[in-house]
Order: sequence, then C-alpha cells, then structure tokens
Amino acid sequence: SGGKQLSALRPREPHTAPRPRCTVPMSAAGHLYWSRAPTNPEGSVAPKKISTNTSSPAAAVDADKPWCPIFKWGQRGGTVYLTIFVPCLKGTDDVSIDITDRAVEFRAERVAEFAGGRSAARSYRLQLQLFAEVDASRCVHHLRHDHVRVELAKRRNQPWRSLQAPGVPKNPNERPDFDHVDSDDSDSDSQPTPRPRRATPPDRASGGRGGRGGVVASLLSGCVEAASGALRGLTAAEVALVLLVAAHVLACPFTKVEESFNLQAVHDLLFHRTDIAQYDHHAFPGVVPRTFVGALLLAAASAPAVLALQLAEAPKLYAQVAVRVTLGLASAAATARVHRAVARRFGRQSGLAFLTLSLVQFHPLFYGSRTLPNTFGVLASSLATAAWLEGRHQAALSTLTVGTVIFRFDLLLLLAPLTLLVAARRQLPLATIAATGIGSGAAALLPTLLLDSLLWRRPLWPEGEVLLANTVGNMSANYGTSPAGWYFYSALPRALSLAYPLALASLPLVPRAREYVGVALCFVALYSLLPHKELRFILYAAPLLNAGAAAALAHLFARLPPRNAKTAGRRTAAVLGRAAIAASLAGSLALACCFTAAARLNYPGAHALLALHASSPPRGTRGPRVHVGVEAAISGVSRFLELPPPWQYSKAEGLAPAQLTRFSHLLTGANDDATRDLPGFELAHVERGFTRVAMRPPFLLTEPKINVLRRRKEGAVGRAAAAATEGDYFL
Repeated sequence: SGGKQLSALRPREPHTAPRPRCTVPMSAAGHLYWSRAPTNPEGSVAPKKISTNTSSPAAAVDADKPWCPIFKWGQRGGTVYLTIFVPCLKGTDDVSIDITDRAVEFRAERVAEFAGGRSAARSYRLQLQLFAEVDASRCVHHLRHDHVRVELAKRRNQPWRSLQAPGVPKNPNERPDFDHVDSDDSDSDSQPTPRPRRATPPDRASGGRGGRGGVVASLLSGCVEAASGALRGLTAAEVALVLLVAAHVLACPFTKVEESFNLQAVHDLLFHRTDIAQYDHHAFPGVVPRTFVGALLLAAASAPAVLALQLAEAPKLYAQVAVRVTLGLASAAATARVHRAVARRFGRQSGLAFLTLSLVQFHPLFYGSRTLPNTFGVLASSLATAAWLEGRHQAALSTLTVGTVIFRFDLLLLLAPLTLLVAARRQLPLATIAATGIGSGAAALLPTLLLDSLLWRRPLWPEGEVLLANTVGNMSANYGTSPAGWYFYSALPRALSLAYPLALASLPLVPRAREYVGVALCFVALYSLLPHKELRFILYAAPLLNAGAAAALAHLFARLPPRNAKTAGRRTAAVLGRAAIAASLAGSLALACCFTAAARLNYPGAHALLALHASSPPRGTRGPRVHVGVEAAISGVSRFLELPPPWQYSKAEGLAPAQLTRFSHLLTGANDDATRDLPGFELAHVERGFTRVAMRPPFLLTEPKINVLRRRKEGAVGRAAAAATEGDYFL
C-alpha cells in the first residue's frame, strides 16, 4: 500500500519503549494541553488547558468529540521530528499511527481519571497532510510516558517551510520544536512536558537589518559562513574547543614517526602532485602501507591555505601547521557534533558537561590534529556516536563500517558490540543490518583499492595487509607488550582524567547511558586481548565514555541542594558539592597543562633541524648536504621542514661511517656510538628532549637526545666522492 501501519503500540514491539502503567490525577495534569478541534478550520478555538480550578470533570470529559492533541515539530537534515503530547497512556490504551508518503494520522483511546474517582473515555485524533513526501518504510517512533515521538525520513533532503502542505491552515495546536533546530532535548521520562515557546519575530531576530548596511552585513556573513564550513553555528563553548585545538597545534607543531606516513603523503600530494616517483614512500621504501584516502581529503581541504602560503613565500613549516589546523578543525567539528547529540539525548546540562569535560582533557585534543590513521578513525567513531545518540542506528553502523574498511580495521572491535546490541534490541531488522554492512563495506573498499593501488604501484588494500601483518604475523608484538588490564588502570585514567570515573559512575546513576558506556568498555576489553597496547588505540571509545560521563556529571549537579536552601546544612552541602566539582575540573585542567608542557619537549629531531638551518646558511651553489638519522626522523623531522635547494636531505638507513663522510651535516642520536667520534666531524649542537616527570622542580626532566655534527673541512677527494654518489642518497 506504500504506507506504514504502526498500530497498537505495545511495550513488547521492537520500536516501542516500555509503557508506564500509571494515572495522572487532575492536580498533576495541569501542564497537559489539548483542544476539541478535530480538523484545521480557519478560526479554530485556541487550545484549552485543563485546570482543577476552572474545569469540572463534566466539562473536561466529552467522549463524543475527539480531542486534537498539542504537537510540535522540527527538522534536522533529512529527518522531521514530530512530537505528539498525550496525557499518561496506559498499557490498556489503544494507540495507532498511520504513516503514508504524504500524510500522518494519529489516534489514541484512553480513559481519563478525575478527582473523586470519576473517569471517562477520551479519544484523540490528529490528521496531517505533510509538506513533502516521506519514506514511510524508514519512519520510526518512540513512545514516552506523556508523548509519542515520530521521526519522518524525508525522501528529498531539503528543508520544509512548514509541517503541512501549502494551502492547509495551520493547526492551532502546532508548536515549533526548538529541540531539533539548534537547541537540546532532555528526552527524559522525568522531565515535564515542555511548554510552548514563542518564536522570535524575523525582524527582531535579524537585528533590524535593512538598507546598505544590511546588504554589507549579509555579504560579510556569507563570506564568513563559506570560510567556516563545518564550523558554522558553533556556540561559545564550541568556539573555545576550536581555539584550544589550534593552540595545541601551535604549541606542538611537529610530528612523530607514527604520524609520518600521512604527513609525508599530504606533503607529496600538495607539492609533488602527479610526480609519484618523488613521493616519500617510493624515495625511502619500507614503511607500513597505509591508505592515501585520508591524506587526499586532508590535502584537498588544506590546499587553499597552503597555496596562499606559497604565494607569500612562507616557509613550508607554516604549510604543515595549516594542514594540522585543518585536521584539528575537523576533529573539533566532530566533537561539536557529538556535543549536540548528547544535549538532545540527555539534556542541555549534559551537553554543557560534555564540552566542559572535553576542554579539560589533553589526549583527545592533542591527537585531534595529529595525522595518525587513528585520528581518522576517531572522526568516524565520533560521527557514529552522534548518529547513535540521535537514534540513527543505520547511519552509525554505516559510518563505522566505512572507517573500518578505509582507515583502521581495529574499529571492527567497536562495530561488533554495537551491531550485536542493535540486533538484540531489534532496533534494526537483521536484513537491514546485513545490507548496511555489505553495502557500506563495498562502497568504502572501492575507492581505497583504486587510489592506493595507483599510488603504491601494486594491487593493495592497505588495511587488509596491515591486518594480516598484525594478526597472522603478530608483528605488533615486536613493538612491546603490556599487561592485559593496562588500558583500564593506566591509559583510560590518563586519557579521560575526570571523565573516566564519571563514566563508570554513570552505569548505576544514569540508566540511559549504560548502553553507550557498556559498548565502549566492551571495545576496550576486546582490545586488551592484543599484547601490543598504546593509548591512541582506544581513543575511539572516548566520545562514548565522555557522553556517559557528561550524563553522570549533570545528574550529580542537578541533585545538589540550591545555594539558597533553607537549612544551613543544605547550603553547606551545596557549596561543598560545587566546590568539589570545580576542584576536580581544575585538577584535570592542570594535568592537561602538564602533559602539554611535556609534549613540547618531545620533538628534539625537529628542533635540531631548525637549529641547523639557523646556524648554517648555504654558501655558494652547492649548499649543505644533511643526513637525518633514525632518531631525528622519528622525533619530529618531516619534509615540511626541508628548505629549498641548494639544501639537500637524505634519510637513507644502514650507511657505514665511511659513507656518512659524504655529508656536510649529520643529525644523529646522542647515544649513537658509531657517530659520536666520527672522523672529520665536530659537534655543533646538542638538542635535549623530555625524559620523565619529577616531583621536585624542575618537574620536567630532559637529557641530550640529538647531536648535530658539522664537517670540519671538506677536501677535494670528499667533494668528488660526494658529487659522484649523491644521487644514491639525495632526492
């Protein structure tokens, strides 16, 4: 028939929440709104409010005429959210919703109870002719204690100007749903029915724009909107999040070995472009194959800023900062997306708590701008978390599947428990789950196969090869192993700080947060089975754990006594409770500052190369010839730090001491015995790096990490040998 019949919404149906068996007496039903208007005629009477003072049971109960419930609607993306308010439905009530492509009809039969033990049947009916077509097969509903929420899936992702079709008079009981514009939704059964709010008139909302000034303001706002892209419409706290991510980039603009592939790939895509032979992974082979998909997207997003820096003849280091800031903005936008989903799922206070906890954490902000494959995986997990919080389970599964196939196969450990939960709760049919996984996986596999096979010059699925190497070959264990519980007692406390105990506390305190925290902990437990462990591997769980922690923090804060409580004991408890929360947040912030200060000292290779550039300007046309040793290459040196000719650089490994004499400068490890007393070279600079944290000043201890060696004097024989063989070592 093309429609969707959702009849007799019972507690045991797959898409129906359990229905509370309770009645609402007249004294407690003062917040419920409805009117007698069964249709939408012009000049309909205004909605009535049942009150024990002005309405008698006889006047309130009239079974002959159906009542039109008050309802609100809003839209976000491709979904229209319709909320129909009906007083306390019982399990014996008959509720049905008929959804077709262009219409929605709601019916409810219930027994209203009044003071004195009297009761009468009550009929509710709402008929809507929709503004545009919806996909009835993808519409879902949620039954709450005093309202029914219907999510209508648009066939065309275009904004609706009204709920009903043009020409249909507006129902007097219709209200705007600010929860699905840019506000939040507590969606809690303990919250009262929201009262309708008056919309701001357009002329007031725009600040009275008009004339020439209005045109200029509109043009400026359009330019800002186009430049901001995904960061459009951020709140003040979200702007603070963006600025903090950018501050981490400026404080630590360099990268380490784990980030080197994507960073070098972005450099090659920006500067070498179609000259694939000059790409870093071909010039210096041996790196673990990774996908170019993330690097290509990042290079395309940062290309305008890099082009502007090139025209300004700025050092390439600025281009590296621009690339990392671009990635950091994407991470901040994903975090803001999760924040809004948390606010709609758990309430505005929970959303604010989520942002507050995110602002005082170090590792999620620090890694948000690092060009790690894990960072692209965190982007996928953040978007999937937001979709799950909004009830879009298919979108969540699809996003995680794409991230698993393209960026990090270990996302499968998060996808698996989420899929099992969705299937166990019958939130999606098994056929839909299978089709989503197969379709999303195939759609993600095609671009990575084509792009990576082209750039690696052989048929390749990078994540498949890495999976075989780390599971079958157990190569990851070569980098060290940790105890089974290391993630729980070491990594998570450092990564989440205050949010970690709050996330655990949400399990008994906030029942609605259990599924999110439970899936995250299940993911960490599965990852703990692998012997090689690193903190960055479990950052995919951070959005889910932060969401649960935010719900717990808002729960605890809401139960604090008011500051103006009547008794001295309650006032003291209010002050102490707020002080404890503030002190905990301040402690987390201090810990994040300590981590940031230590991270600044963790890139001695980059600082040593910059010191070399400053102390050894090129002389003549030949220029310095620099060999970057392994210790320097893994501690901050990248191709973005290289200067243009006549400077020449090499990262060739396994060279004998005699072969190193062909270079004019060497960046070697401070503990490298083979180069410490190399004939013909002198020590020009020693770069110190971070070692550990001490309990007494200076709290951050350093030691020599990188030696910069300079050739004393280059003879004729050395120049001839270097000229004859420099093609073997230099780009």
